[in-house]
Order: sequence, then structure tokens, then C-alpha cells
Amino acid sequence: MKLFIAKGYHLAALPVPAKLVYTFFLLFIGIGLWTSWAMYRDRIGGDLQGPAGKPSVQERYVNRPASSSNSAGPALELDEPAQTKPSEDLKKPWIMDVFHSHVFSVSVVFLILAHLFMLTRLHPAVAGGVIALGGLSSLVHVLAPVIIWQTGGWLWLMPLSGAAMGLSWTAMVVYALGAMWFGNARAAPPTA
Repeated sequence: MKLFIAKGYHLAALPVPAKLVYTFFLLFIGIGLWTSWAMYRDRIGGDLQGPAGKPSVQERYVNRPASSSNSAGPALELDEPAQTKPSEDLKKPWIMDVFHSHVFSVSVVFLILAHLFMLTRLHPAVAGGVIALGGLSSLVHVLAPVIIWQTGGWLWLMPLSGAAMGLSWTAMVVYALGAMWFGNARAAPPTA
């Protein structure tokens, strides 16, 4: 931490592997902020009080009294309602929920794992390559469900990005554990 609080220290002075870690992290967070806005727009909208059933703050958070038009009990709907949305719209809230939570959780795990991996003092070109593969594959893997949902294709993105993410993250975990327990601590003293 002394490095980060040193007078005159700037992000531009970071080594390339660290810049890659922070770049991918900030991309994840930027996408996460977009999902927050998109979910708010779809679920709450810009109105405080809207018509019943339409996105608004009141519709989302205020309990409305039960309708008195049907005092005999709940109505049975034998026919589909006239305003049924197309089937692709029915998946949107679920996909956005999963996407939103994964974009934040994967970014934090990647940030921590990549930091530990950088502490191994592996050659910057090798560390940067593994971090770039891990960050890019993680980003694509988190984006894949949305891309597949929007295109109706590109199904290969899930297994390909998942495999690349799994391999790169496993390499970072195994190498960091090995360096921590079996590395030569005297060969690489910490610098301020």
C-alpha cells in the first residue's frame, strides 16, 4: 500500500499487468453501472406515479389495495391476457438479474485473483498475457448470455469463454499458491 500512497504516484506509472487488471475491472464496473440503469429503466421508469401495471416508483414499491370488483375470490384466466409479451421479452428480467449480479461478482473475484497473481513477480509479459486472457475471457463469459439472448445465436460463446476463463483463472490460482508456498522469498524482497 505504500506504493499507492507515495507522493507523486500516478496510475500511469503502473506496470502493464496492473494496468490490465484495473482496465478489466473498470470495464466490468462500467457495464455493471449500465445494467443498473437499464434495470431501473425497465422496472421503475421515470414516473413517480404511473398507471397500474406500468413502470413507476409507486407500482414497484407501494402495495395497492385489492380490487373490489371480484369479491367472490380470485379470477381464473382461461384465455391468455391480451397484453401478453412475446416470449423473448419474458426472459429479459431473468437474464438482466443474472447478468447484473455476475458482472459485479466476477469483477471482484478477478481483481483479487489477478492482484495475487501479480505478486508472484512472474515476468511482466507472461503475467500480462495470462491476466489479459483471464480478463477478456471473463468479460466475454459474463456478456455471453446477453449476446446469445439478443442474437439468438452465438451459442459457442458460453463454452469457449468459460473454458478460457477456467483455464486462465486456474493457472493464476495454481501459480500464486506455488509461488507463495514454494517460491524463494529472499529472491524477491518487497520494494517501497
